[in-house]
Order: sequence, then structure tokens, then C-alpha cells
Amino acid sequence: MFKKKKEKKKKLLSPVTTMLLLIVIALISSSWLAILNVDSTETTIENGILETSIVVVQNIFSKEGITYFFSNVITNFTLLQPFVLLILSFMAVSIAKSSGLLKHIFSPLRRIKSHILTFIVIFISVIATIIGDYSYIILLPLVAVMYQYVNKSPVLGVITVFIGITLGYGTGIFYNYNDYALGMLTQAAAVIDVDSSYKFDLYSNIYIMIASTIAISFILTALVEKYLSKRISSSEKYSDDLVISKKAFTGSLLTLILSLIGCLFLITPNGILLDETQTHYVAKLFSPTSPFNLSFMFIFLIIVSLVSLVYGILSKNFKNNHDFGWAFAKEFNNVGYLFVLLFLASILIGIIDWTNLGVVLANRLVSLISLFDFTGILLIIITFIFIILMSILIPGSIEKWALISPILVPLFMRGNLTPDFAQFVFKAADSVGKIITPLFIYFIITVGFIQKYNNNENKVTLFNTMKLIWPIVLTMIVFWLLILIVWYVAGLPLGFDTLATM
Repeated sequence: MFKKKKEKKKKLLSPVTTMLLLIVIALISSSWLAILNVDSTETTIENGILETSIVVVQNIFSKEGITYFFSNVITNFTLLQPFVLLILSFMAVSIAKSSGLLKHIFSPLRRIKSHILTFIVIFISVIATIIGDYSYIILLPLVAVMYQYVNKSPVLGVITVFIGITLGYGTGIFYNYNDYALGMLTQAAAVIDVDSSYKFDLYSNIYIMIASTIAISFILTALVEKYLSKRISSSEKYSDDLVISKKAFTGSLLTLILSLIGCLFLITPNGILLDETQTHYVAKLFSPTSPFNLSFMFIFLIIVSLVSLVYGILSKNFKNNHDFGWAFAKEFNNVGYLFVLLFLASILIGIIDWTNLGVVLANRLVSLISLFDFTGILLIIITFIFIILMSILIPGSIEKWALISPILVPLFMRGNLTPDFAQFVFKAADSVGKIITPLFIYFIITVGFIQKYNNNENKVTLFNTMKLIWPIVLTMIVFWLLILIVWYVAGLPLGFDTLATM
């Protein structure tokens, strides 16, 4: 899987051991910082008013901390949404594969050159960010199967998808709910302190989004081919005895079209699966309380099951109802390790959240930025780097922007930079920061997928996974800074009637 190098054997920490050590470090750090009374000043917007409060690091070894820890270990795991969504995704991909449908779709891709296939995967990964985190849930298992059928390493496919989606979150041709939610926070921060007439427009960054999407797709393709493809090889040729049938594919295609028409009927402007408490369509569709958002993976599973059932029956890959039932479970092989990692990640994230370690770090860093009189290029660079550091402990985009936008947006505006540009700088830096932190749940999921498809020639660890993608991360840091600085210096429009400068 990973090509071997002639070097002395080193003692490597398994992902489980590493997660346990990180939990211990978080426990000790919170206790130590709490004893030192480490705190920070937090500025929030409450009912249109700026309010300042003190946030302190809480001691997990206090009575309240110990009570929280033992009372919420199970709760935090059961509330870990990706865990449940992954189960539905595995079921969908499993039945699609078992029916022969994925073999029919993916096998012809063997004739495509490696760099073209990589470009397609990355471009689709970036575009898929329109559906938010569901892009990880669907594409990670799906692309792994695709790489099996084209006789490439599924590990390479998994890492390529993870890189494409995560870095694609900073851009994308189409806006998503994240853009809307961030924009509302940007507007609130701009209006309350600097410009009461400012209104956020979802298309305010469309030009730089399109340009960076195209550039990222080509750059990541080159980086994956240069660094990852050479280090990750496929030592086995995948094959199965599933039948490919044109008749079955035609039937499944008609089923898919009818299913999508039915689904579209449910999400028309007056559809019953929309959140009518929202005003904008993207918010009605993907707000946290939207019926469509809450049932997205279930709808995906239903559609894939129907399409796969038709293909499996017509191709006779499903000979009886037992074949159909068993088809939902086949892709669950070797995923136990992934579930263990998710359990440990839920514990670590719970500790970081309760102790306020991430919040205190973010507040201190943004206060440090505002303390200095930075403007222009220096402000862009310092902000970019600090947001990457914040993302290590707070990978969530909306949570992080809610913390720092009341300070950062006015700071940019007083430095003659627009709120829209401040938000794009944040998105770019945030996408880089999430790719290198074990607190980002989809990084842990990616490691779990690598373990699922690892052939045991090399041990999988959190750190060698990070080491594998570091050249790409460093290159993308340089790329994003160049894009941001060039756009600022050249005075290019960010989107419709929007510039980097005010």
C-alpha cells in the first residue's frame, strides 16, 4: 500500500494509542491551565449589542469536571452525527456495489489516464461541498470502491477525496449553507460596529471562488500525482464475479430519474421538507432544523437502494431476497477500527469543549491580532496564520467565526478591507487548518478508512497520515496567500460589485 523505504524500524503509535495520549494531554493541560487561572476576553453579539465576557479554562479534575466526564462519555458518542450517517452511507454503497451497479459505472474508468482520474475526483470533491459535510460521508466510501475497480489503491482515493473536500471548503463554485451562515455572522459584525448599511450578498465572492476552484483542482491534481501516487501503490488487483448488464443499467437509470423527480417535488419552494422558519432557500434546505437536511442520508439510502435493487434483479446479481438483505452489510468489513476511533474522538472533543481550551486560544489569538496596528498585506498574512492555529482546537467553521468575527470583521474594515474579503480569508485559512488537526472528525474518519483498506504492509498512524499530506498542505498555504495578496494588490473584484478594499 505505502511504498517501503529502506530505513531503520521505528516504534510507531497506532491511531488508538495516539488518541488516548491526546485525551490524557487534554486532561492534564486543562488542569494545569485552570490552576494558573488562564482566561480570555470574549466578544459576542447579543440582541444587536456587543457584549464582553471573561472565559476561563475549566479544570476537568474538579468535581464538576469529573461529573461531566463520566456523565457524558456515552452521550457525546451517541450525539456524534457522522457516526450514524456513516452507517447509512456504508449501507448505500454496499448495496450499490453488491448489485453490480458500481462495477458497471466504475470499471470503464480503467481506460482513463491517472492524472485525469485524479482531476475528476478532486473537482467533484470541491463541487460536492455544496451539500456540506455529506460530501465526506458519501464520497469517502464511494471513491474507495471506485479506486478498487480501476485497480488503484483505495487508500489513495480516500486521501485524495479528503484533501479535495477539505481544501475545497475554502472555495467552491456554488455557495452552500456554510457560506450563508458565515455571511450572516459577517453582516452582524459589520453592522454593529462599523457600517450599519452593510448587507451580505451570497455572490459577493463568486469570482474569486470560481477562479480558486479551477486553480485548486489543477494544483491538487499535480500534487497528488507527484507526492501521493508515488508513495501509495496498489499491490492487489481487485475482481469479483458480478455481472454487468446494459439492460439492468437502463432500468436503474430510469428508476434514478423517477426517484430524483419525486425528491425534487419535496424540496420545491413550497416543498414539505423545507424549513419554513428561514427566509433564504439554501437555509430552508440545509439549516440544522430543515427536514430535508435531517433526512438527507435516509433519502440518499432509499434512492440508492431502489436503483440498486432494480439493477441487481435485472442483472440477476440478486438471485433471492437473502442476497438483497445481505447486500446492505458487505461493506462493513474492517470498519470496527473506525468506530473505535470515532468513540475516542468524541471523548477528546467533549473534553476540549467543556474545558474551553479552544475558545480561550481563539480569543487570545484574535485579541493579539487586534492589539497590533496591522493593515493591508501584513494583516492578511497574520490573520491567515492565526486562523490556521485556531483551527487546531476549533475545527468547526461556524463556531470559530462566531467567536472571532465580532473583532476581526471591524478590524478589517478599519484597515480598508471589506467584510466579504475578511470572510474569504477566513474560509481559505480555515480549510487549511482543518486538514491537519485530529480534532476534525473527518480527519479521524479518513484515518479509519485508511486502516480499513490497509494491507498491513505498513502500520497506519495519525502522524504518518499527516506527514503524507504535509507537502500538499504547505503548498496550499503558499497558494492561498498568493491568491489573497494578488487579489488585494491588483484590486480585482471578488464578486458582483465587491472588491477586497472598501
